[in-house]
Amino acid sequence: MWADDASKIDMLAYRPYADLITEIAVSERMNPLTIGLFGNWGSGKSTLLNLIEEQTTSQSDKKIAVIKVNAWMFEGYEDAKTALMEAILQGMKENQSFIETSKARIKSLRDRVNWMAVGKTVLKQGVPLAITGLTGIPPIIMPNSSSFDSPEGIQKQIDQVTKFKEEYLKAQPEGNVIENIRGFREDFSFLIQESSVDNLIVLIDDLDRCNPDRIIDTLEAIKLFLSVPRTTFIIAMDENIISYSIKRKYPQLNDEGINVSSDYIEKIVQLPIKIAELAESDVKNYMLLLIAEMFLEENALNQLLEKLKVKGVFIKGEIISGTEILGIVQEEIEVNGSIYKTGITETEFEQQIQIFNSIGSIVASSLKGNPRQTKRFLNTFYIRKRLAEIQRIEFNLAILAKLMVLEYFDSDLFKELFQWQFEHSGKPLQLKTLEEQVLGEPKEGEPFNIEELSKNTTWTSDKMKRWLGTQPRLTDIDLSPYFYLAKDSVSERRLFSVNLNQEERKYINQICDLDINVSIRRKRIEKMLEMDEVTRNEVFKGVLEKYHQDEAQVETLVECHKLLPQYKSKIFDEFKNLDGKRIDLSKILLFQQLDTDSFTELKEYYIEKKNADRKLWELGGMK
Repeated sequence: MWADDASKIDMLAYRPYADLITEIAVSERMNPLTIGLFGNWGSGKSTLLNLIEEQTTSQSDKKIAVIKVNAWMFEGYEDAKTALMEAILQGMKENQSFIETSKARIKSLRDRVNWMAVGKTVLKQGVPLAITGLTGIPPIIMPNSSSFDSPEGIQKQIDQVTKFKEEYLKAQPEGNVIENIRGFREDFSFLIQESSVDNLIVLIDDLDRCNPDRIIDTLEAIKLFLSVPRTTFIIAMDENIISYSIKRKYPQLNDEGINVSSDYIEKIVQLPIKIAELAESDVKNYMLLLIAEMFLEENALNQLLEKLKVKGVFIKGEIISGTEILGIVQEEIEVNGSIYKTGITETEFEQQIQIFNSIGSIVASSLKGNPRQTKRFLNTFYIRKRLAEIQRIEFNLAILAKLMVLEYFDSDLFKELFQWQFEHSGKPLQLKTLEEQVLGEPKEGEPFNIEELSKNTTWTSDKMKRWLGTQPRLTDIDLSPYFYLAKDSVSERRLFSVNLNQEERKYINQICDLDINVSIRRKRIEKMLEMDEVTRNEVFKGVLEKYHQDEAQVETLVECHKLLPQYKSKIFDEFKNLDGKRIDLSKILLFQQLDTDSFTELKEYYIEKKNADRKLWELGGMK
């Protein structure tokens, strides 16, 4: 299994990016500088930050102080600006690169930041006008009258506010807001110059997880207070989320046709670096390397990566084959002996490398170039694998992987396949026909009609042909155990809330099969009269849910209305809930099959209550 966070091993071939960014960040000529690492969710921004941190701290010719800040951790703080400034100053205090004499200046700046935050909080909460008169602090709003119910309470508030006044005024620099910002910048800049640090590099991660106001406040804190000589800020963020936050903050400029988000980002970020979406070949390579990471010891994994880099696999954009990985691993075994993690066998590793090697390309095409999605796919695979092992379910890993591919790239087709196998005791006849016909292996006497197989989705796209052709073939395989493991993905919440067993659900599907002869459907519906009342009610609920999912099932309800008198009232109410504008002549002709009184009542209801076309209803009602 893999944690859903940044990797410390470069399996995405991001090292060249880290080297370049480090080279720029430590350049005296370039600072002060703010670098933006732009990439979508899960694209590997945090992994790249880790590599940059590793590279910058290993600089031997310069004294670099690196501080890493997770912006999301300060989401609950009152003020984003002061929270960021406090975090950076705390990091500087703990960093060995700053000499002892810097500690006093750091403390002074931290006190200043703390009083900024306290001042903002007090002003926001307010104190009563009576205390204002006693202390001389300008009038502000009283927060809670219960604080002044007794002489003791009043005196307590007076003492607190008086103390605040004395301390706040002592800590506050004189002058207006602009002068205070300038003063902080000067003190912060002098602190860095006074130290022996050549460059302070601040890595900010997860900014795009914060709320829009906090995102803007954080960016403004960097620009106004912290961007001084010998500093470099490297911010990992999703540009789309940052742009949304800016437009939300300044909507009036958007209305003027000004591209406010682009201009704003350019003011904050001097060097934007965009992390490209991984190509399908990159995702497949990443998947195979993740498998290797799970099975191999760290040294062996690093050797594998190094040999692949020497071959130029990543630079050339080549696809790594499972055979290539197994060959390199075998070479390592011959030199160093066993290189597998405890409890891992060579056979197990080879089997799973080969499985994902065979389906890797089609999996990669479904994961949208996203490393995090790749991890989640593999985590789900191994969770289901382990569930099967715990319950002693016999299964084939390759079949599990192949079905998960369909689940990921087209959930509707996956659910449709679930229905097919459900109706045929785990072995869907429709899938057998698809494999034979789409893959060019038709049998004589078995005509093929895609429209009959699937009315709402297509099984004949190029992607589906690739999936169908991927080994193993699924014809005559019992798929029910695999869908059991994936029941969280296939269960229709409404239908499966009905208390039905497998046979009863199968029976509902048979009743609602619109392709069968009407007389056969009627016989199936009539069998409900032979059921006990509890079962019959549950089955009817299931039929209603099918109708709610597909309005074409109105045909089935019409038959139920005629054959199941105990449900006529409920069915009639369903007919009355239809959208009057969507009732065409074909539906009216169906309703005409109802008994005369029911049809007449329904007609009058739609004409009088929903302004339906009387002529259309009368035309449909003609015998």
